[in-house]
Amino acid sequence: MGTDTTVAHNKELFLKVPDDKQFGYYYSIETDHQTESFHRIDLYSGKGIQVLSPADTTFFSEETPSAYGQSIIGSLKFVKSFYDKRTFPIKMATDTVINGTTASHIVVNVLDTTEDNEHLYSRREFYINKGTGLPILATIRGRYKYRNMVTDYYDEKRYFDYQFNQTGVNIARFAVPNSFRPRKESAVQPTLLTAGALAPDWSLYDVNGNRVSLSQLNGKVVVMDFYFIGCAGCMLSIKPLNAIYEKYKNKDVVIVSLSERDSKKAVLAFEKQYKIKYSGYIEAANVVKAYHVSAFPTYYFIDKEGKVASTVVGYDDDFEQKVTDHIEKLLNK
Repeated sequence: MGTDTTVAHNKELFLKVPDDKQFGYYYSIETDHQTESFHRIDLYSGKGIQVLSPADTTFFSEETPSAYGQSIIGSLKFVKSFYDKRTFPIKMATDTVINGTTASHIVVNVLDTTEDNEHLYSRREFYINKGTGLPILATIRGRYKYRNMVTDYYDEKRYFDYQFNQTGVNIARFAVPNSFRPRKESAVQPTLLTAGALAPDWSLYDVNGNRVSLSQLNGKVVVMDFYFIGCAGCMLSIKPLNAIYEKYKNKDVVIVSLSERDSKKAVLAFEKQYKIKYSGYIEAANVVKAYHVSAFPTYYFIDKEGKVASTVVGYDDDFEQKVTDHIEKLLNK
């Protein structure tokens, strides 16, 4: 469904707490994304999960233990809890060598089925250092279905630099540092620009190096598609947007896709893989801010006079008809 690839470096610290009913451990999981400007530390000390943002020294509470589920202990507990509900095959494969280390190879087939002639599956493989009994590599290969799209998924985790029985690891290590302050959520979230407002001008480059500004498109109906690679609704909108492009390519209608986070290289590969016919523009962070976009996908419809006509947020099954209706209304204005 997406070609989004992320790489992260984690530091995981666990303290065994037999009396803890939620996880059995207190933990600190620091996630430093190598492919995005994204750095967080998840803390759990028996009283809810706190997420630290080192960039602005703030923290907030989170109910879903997402980082824990991605950790070595959380991943293994997930397999066990899933197995307790419905058994599935777990097999020992032939030993293998990884980076010079002999490892046992365990294959876990969590899902294997056929739906609408599509082979859907989820296979987890664990490679265990035969000398230490510790995981050194875990992979997930899967093929899943989401609405009308099928996506191939791959996840790889390499574990290294194990340390045990460290001194000074106590409950204080899992408390929010005094230097961090609670994140203040704005009481009033910025709303999208209202109909009739003059659309803020912008000037961006597409992946082929062509520069275009909104003011250059005056006299045309402009559909602004705010997206990022891998966003489910964004991916689902590709097929209908291609169809809309074909329908209106000889009329005064322009579709522009704007990404604030995806690199030129990623967008080039993305457009090629999905045969996207409309133009994609990169480094659009300032445009995202100017148009108060906080959810993806978001669509702005700009009339021929350069004014905001309407907006659509998210993707629904009637998306193509909804967008067509907005365009027709502006063409006939």
